[in-house]
Amino acid sequence: MFQEIEGQRPVVVSRNHMDRPRSRLYRWVKPDDWSPTWNYQRSLMAGGVYAGLSSAYYQVHTPCTELLKFYQSPNNFAQLRIFIREIFKMDSFKRGFGSSLAFNSLYGLSFEASRIYLWKDFLGGYPNEPDIVDHSWFKKLATSLLVGLSTCWIPVPFNNVQIRYQQDQILPPEHARGYKNHFHAAYSIATKDGFFPFFRGGLPIMAEKTIQTMCLFFYLDFIKEKCHHIQHYGTDLGGFSDNSMRLIYTSLGVYLGVLHGYPILTLGKMVEQLPLNSKGERFFNNYSEAAWKALGENFNVYSLWHGFHRYLLKVGPPMFLTMWFADVMGLFDILYLEGYVVPAS
Repeated sequence: MFQEIEGQRPVVVSRNHMDRPRSRLYRWVKPDDWSPTWNYQRSLMAGGVYAGLSSAYYQVHTPCTELLKFYQSPNNFAQLRIFIREIFKMDSFKRGFGSSLAFNSLYGLSFEASRIYLWKDFLGGYPNEPDIVDHSWFKKLATSLLVGLSTCWIPVPFNNVQIRYQQDQILPPEHARGYKNHFHAAYSIATKDGFFPFFRGGLPIMAEKTIQTMCLFFYLDFIKEKCHHIQHYGTDLGGFSDNSMRLIYTSLGVYLGVLHGYPILTLGKMVEQLPLNSKGERFFNNYSEAAWKALGENFNVYSLWHGFHRYLLKVGPPMFLTMWFADVMGLFDILYLEGYVVPAS
């Protein structure tokens, strides 16, 4: 509403702002090949790939890290051959072929397939113009945050069951509950203790997974859109290959996603795992105190990323290969539309 002066009498003029031309680039547009069933099936395939890769990778990574805590790393091929032979002899490697492999596969399938499907379902219709940079990045950032909040709770029950099972293995027989495997532990917890233990202490994990998911998908889409413009820029010879561009935005997306979420894990270790002081007290009573002191009172802010690359080596390879596979299947395709203007409905 606004007023104009016509002589001495104010005249009220109404303007309907919806009756003006608007570009459909600001709307969610249904792609021509949109298929919710196909999106769901592709997401399940990507989740299955992550389940198989991550469970097999952790099968070797876990005993390897345990062995390196007590022995030095191999310096030549002869020592490497002995090192690998000792890994195959470890109990953690042998036990992993049972319920641990199936348990990790179930976690990877449920978590990875869920967040990839939601990302594709929510974001698949936000279009870009082919000749200009993306100007709807704020919608994609909000979408990635929504996906992170919607799926961050999935890892919590798996983490708590795994902790309870590992604790039961080291307890004396008179105090142990006798869990046979991860699934037996989950069943016993649900029938005897209820469902609350599945989610006890889950806020740090949920915060870390929310930040990781948000940054992973946002940066992957953001950098992929930029690679679209530089792939053929300034050349008549075809430019860079699709795989070279995919290597850039997939690796950067995974690296930045894990990088942003890792400080939450560091705070968790500072609160839960640091040894008690001489008075039998914790160094930090809560996460807020740990974060505040890590920002400068007692520590350096870079201490929040201490051990990051070891953690990246643990979670990065299966996540990178899964994102690569999902992108090849079209789950991260960007919808490009010409920037013409259509009247508002």
